[in-house]
Amino acid sequence: MSITILTPTYNRGQYLHRLYLSLLEQNTKDFTWLIVDDGSTDSTKELIENYRKENKIKIEYFYKENGGKHTAINFGINRVTSPIVGIVDSDDWLTSKALETISKYWVIIKEKQNIAGILGLSAFKNEELIGTEFPQNNWEVSFTDIYLKHKVLGDKAVFFKTEVLRNYPFPEKQGIHFVFEATVWHEMSKKYNVLAVNDLLQYKEYTEDGITRNTYKKDYVKGLAFSFFHLVKNRTYPFAKYPHHFLWNYIHLAINSLLSGESYFNQLSLIDKIIYLMFYPRAYYTYSKLKDKVL
Repeated sequence: MSITILTPTYNRGQYLHRLYLSLLEQNTKDFTWLIVDDGSTDSTKELIENYRKENKIKIEYFYKENGGKHTAINFGINRVTSPIVGIVDSDDWLTSKALETISKYWVIIKEKQNIAGILGLSAFKNEELIGTEFPQNNWEVSFTDIYLKHKVLGDKAVFFKTEVLRNYPFPEKQGIHFVFEATVWHEMSKKYNVLAVNDLLQYKEYTEDGITRNTYKKDYVKGLAFSFFHLVKNRTYPFAKYPHHFLWNYIHLAINSLLSGESYFNQLSLIDKIIYLMFYPRAYYTYSKLKDKVL
């Protein structure tokens, strides 16, 4: 069973070798490493060309203008030909049995129409688990319930059925370079579950120039405002099931709209505008505490 490892990257050439080495160590060789270079100006292209010349694994490389990780994923997923795809960032790398493990679980989920993919565990390079394990192994559950209902913590390794992920593209807008993954993963949860397994599949390193370290940069808060707008517009968290998060989305939308100077108010429905205005004073109070921290 063929697998694609989709790696969006931007000026991260210094980290890619670790991922490459982990792919060479896989027990199975029936996979493709698909790299989407999101406009890098470093040595990424030359590095990948050298890997391709070694001819040890199948590598596909695409270059596009810089648009953000979410646009690179959209670009890449439309070029995947395997039935399952794993999103592995440039500064992450796989355990030696990761793809063998995914192949094993693929047999379980491939005919299940309600299962979108497989979630596994991640760890730091010192083997310390990131977040918590799942309360059950081989657990069929929605991505949203994992985090919001069952309070599982930490980033997980994600492998999706290609045909499903292709139907849930990230929203794009000129000038927006960041959209958080819950915008898609949790929207998918309205229709699909995932198979959550307590197998360690990947290692992660949170680098100083990574997205998660850019909390108060203007581009980041612009992306947050855009992301929360889509969570509100799509009713990603239905009030009947997630009332707290349903309401907090309006507050976060208002906070990040104020911080970024990007307003989506006029694009909201009438009922959404009413809820937004109800919580605007709370949002403005938080904004007043944060506004001087935005770079």
